[in-house]
Amino acid sequence: MIIRKNRWLFLMALLLSLFLLSGCGKKYEEVQRPVVEEANSGLSEEEKSAPVTIEYGEREGTAAEKISHEASVTTETAPEFQKANETVYITGSGVNVRTQPSVTSQIAATLNQGAALERTGYSQSWSRVIYENKECYVSSRYLSADKPADQPAQAPVISGSGNGRLIAIDPGHQAKGNSEKEPIGPGSTQMKAKVASGTQGSATGIPEYKLTLAVSLKLKQELLNRGYRVYMIRETDDVNISNAQRANMANESGADIFIRVHANSLNDRSIAGALTMCQTSKNPYNSNLYGKSAALSKTVVNGISSQTGFRNRGVQETDSMSGINWCKIPVTIVEMGFMSNAEEDKKMATDEYRDKIAKGIADGIDAYYAGGN
Repeated sequence: MIIRKNRWLFLMALLLSLFLLSGCGKKYEEVQRPVVEEANSGLSEEEKSAPVTIEYGEREGTAAEKISHEASVTTETAPEFQKANETVYITGSGVNVRTQPSVTSQIAATLNQGAALERTGYSQSWSRVIYENKECYVSSRYLSADKPADQPAQAPVISGSGNGRLIAIDPGHQAKGNSEKEPIGPGSTQMKAKVASGTQGSATGIPEYKLTLAVSLKLKQELLNRGYRVYMIRETDDVNISNAQRANMANESGADIFIRVHANSLNDRSIAGALTMCQTSKNPYNSNLYGKSAALSKTVVNGISSQTGFRNRGVQETDSMSGINWCKIPVTIVEMGFMSNAEEDKKMATDEYRDKIAKGIADGIDAYYAGGN
């Protein structure tokens, strides 16, 4: 018996040694780490620290720990949803509504406490809900079937200048461009590259796609604070979404207006200032939106210049932008400043000016609605 036991221990030790020498453990770690890091990047601060029950075990842990656990489980499947047909209410602030039951999926909207949703299914971790006539998902821990005492049965009254309006925000560009072609507008034979990675800071070296996301996330929070709802086209850099697709995502989100956040660059490094862009009154694809897009563009560039002190370069009209031509809602491209200008580039690299830019855009949106649009 002792000999058999020792032989078994020897075989186990040998197998473990072969596993380590083969580098499998290292390969597993290399594969798992980026999965975990990418998943964590999609969490709000509240989601990262909130205690949750890990589906594949019985213990409590943080959401970040749960992601790490789920990344290591490749053979398990999430439990099926139990059917439901009931009204539920958001119990936290800044709760994400997602397109799939995963913390790495696209965020359809961010709702505050008291918002009512129809739940059609649930598991321990996720609830399937109907939002804007679409099937979406919310973490079950932030939902309750009990109506808040200070809220009416219907959709909650949202205070602030936003009045619950839904704003689509597109942080321009992405980490890797896509040079494949797509029509410049619906039905057009003219083709254009799907999306570029953008420019970079002449002094800081910061890529445009990182700057636009940083400012857009600040804009998201600023708008939420003012009573708006927000739909984000992207919240990570590692995506592949063409300009036409971004416009269509905004169209289908139910958003009222579309804010496309970019930064400028020219060979003449002395040029500085903020500007916005919209279609012309003779745009062959959506000229009916010209009046509102022009009004939005004007108020937004005025807001940015007022907050930052950047030169106001006004509104430029163009029909060459795919992300404008595919739009079915009022749209503006925000060129917040020139990254080719060293002074302006350095300012846009600071939280102080990013906050000012976000507040300026939000001020412009407020002014747009105050003007009767």
